Amino acid sequence: MPESAASGGTQTYPAESDSLLADVRRFVASATEPYLEQPSIQDLVLAVTEACANAIRHSGSDEIRVTVTVNGPCVEITVEDDGVYLMSLPVVDGDPGSHRGMYLMAAMVDDFSLHRGTDANAGTTVRLLKCAS
Repeated sequence: MPESAASGGTQTYPAESDSLLADVRRFVASATEPYLEQPSIQDLVLAVTEACANAIRHSGSDEIRVTVTVNGPCVEITVEDDGVYLMSLPVVDGDPGSHRGMYLMAAMVDDFSLHRGTDANAGTTVRLLKCAS
């Protein structure tokens, strides 16, 4: 497995793009394929798709940046926007409208963090880490 902290790259997408989620899925799958097995890639793609969907729905940002960084056996992906984090996390069992995206992302990766953008300091960052098994 290659060990490079510089591998990967950053892609910037307009938040209003009809193809944003499909484009992000292709980018993440392509960038992580040399480093992770297919089941791990699928988990990571699902988590990144959810992070981007949340940014589209909840941030009010004009663009979304996705960065892939490889460090040893792990791939770190950050999803950043310039918006303000507006969502709460009320999850009610049996309620199909409940917000479960944060829990889904956390379940799909080895490590998950969220830095919430505020009115005073806009810009939300989701960090997702997946390591080769």
